[in-house]
Amino acid sequence: MMPTLAPPSVLSAPQRRCQILLTLFQPGLTATTATFSELNGVDDDIASLDISETGREILRYHQLTLTTGYDGSYRVEGTVLNQRLCLFHWLRRGFRLCPSFITSHFTPALKSELKRRGIARNFYDDTNLQALVNLCSRRLQKRFETRDIHFLCLYLQYCLLQHHAGITPQFNPLQRRWAESCLEFQVAQEIGRHWQRRALQPVPPDEPLFMALLFSMLRVPDPLRDAHQRDRQLRQSIKRLVNHFRELGNVRFYDEQGVMRSALYPPRPGVKSQFVCHRY
Repeated sequence: MMPTLAPPSVLSAPQRRCQILLTLFQPGLTATTATFSELNGVDDDIASLDISETGREILRYHQLTLTTGYDGSYRVEGTVLNQRLCLFHWLRRGFRLCPSFITSHFTPALKSELKRRGIARNFYDDTNLQALVNLCSRRLQKRFETRDIHFLCLYLQYCLLQHHAGITPQFNPLQRRWAESCLEFQVAQEIGRHWQRRALQPVPPDEPLFMALLFSMLRVPDPLRDAHQRDRQLRQSIKRLVNHFRELGNVRFYDEQGVMRSALYPPRPGVKSQFVCHRY
């Protein structure tokens, strides 16, 4: 008698890993290999392989470790800043790879935990959050795409949950100066004041710094409008880097201006966030 083979998962490996990572950030859930096996429709061997690959990826790109508890449950460990940057990257990826998972699992779990913590509903009401994001859009003179609006509304709820739990990222002096120099810092302070009006505890001083970082990672560079000192410094740094590479390699670029534009305004999504992650 031939053994019965389980049908292959309808999800691709990137989709499965994305759902694993977002599940690990999902509040109030204990996740084991069996959890991921059932979630992704694979056997335990494939689930274990996906978990290992996810762990290697977050270690490489976000300096985070995936640890196993005595009960076989998994958790992400590392600094709050690295964890938030990791979620920034994977949640945005999730809106492309597994939007139904975000709608049916991640979002309800987040809202349920906000309600359980007794956080006032007007803080995480979708209409109010969209109004806040639209305000930020006007202040930054940047039009957010629909997917970015949905992402921000959800991501801000996660940050709000951490804020009420007393969990906030820490910035060193260099990181602090960089964030305070951002165009987005004033908008971030406005968000802090909005939260402070009805918060149960004061907004930590580093929270607006992270909000500035958050909006700077979503900002699309514009070579015609970017006249801030930081933008000029970045252009000069890239120009020096290209010149150094040309001299060191004794090469001549066919289109040197094109090389600098590609370095400054990369077309691939996520490059800026990775650049910021490495800088931090």
